[in-house]
Amino acid sequence: MSRTKAFEPAEALDHAMELFWRQGYTATPLDQLVRHTGASRYGLYATFGGKRDLFLTSLERYSQAVMDPMLQPLEDARASGAEIRRFFDRVLDVIRRAGDGRGCFICNAAFERGARDPVAGRVRQHFDRVRRLLTRALRNARRDGSVSRDLAMPACADHLLGTAAGAFLLARSGMSIGFIRRFVETALRGLT
Repeated sequence: MSRTKAFEPAEALDHAMELFWRQGYTATPLDQLVRHTGASRYGLYATFGGKRDLFLTSLERYSQAVMDPMLQPLEDARASGAEIRRFFDRVLDVIRRAGDGRGCFICNAAFERGARDPVAGRVRQHFDRVRRLLTRALRNARRDGSVSRDLAMPACADHLLGTAAGAFLLARSGMSIGFIRRFVETALRGLT
């Protein structure tokens, strides 16, 4: 007779993602994951592998559920200055909505895990994607006159990537949304 799973894997993954996002990898013990997801230890291991695998799968789920919608304005090949602003509006919306200092799960993972293990590759992949989308939007903005023709594309894209990550870090550290909004607006000066 086959063993049936007593939990919904997608729902369990969402619960695990929330725990890891709020607490981090190290501060989230397996027993708490079992309790929070409603899965047995066996069910988690059979479905997701070990804790590290569940963490990586949770990062991927976060990327799909939170980051993909946030980056959506920049995904259009014609994205320009207005879409960069919409992206940052969405960053601020996520920070304001969460309101609990979670910040960005990917940024948190980068801070906690550093350049160790497979997490570093996933984090770099995310940052490369954001930087690539920002660079394309800046090129389009330069073409349509939304930004100065003298703008140094790679440096500006790097700066905007750092601004997005910095906004989430500031949220994680408990800074007010007003402070974070001013930080972002200062970085966006010059974009129409």
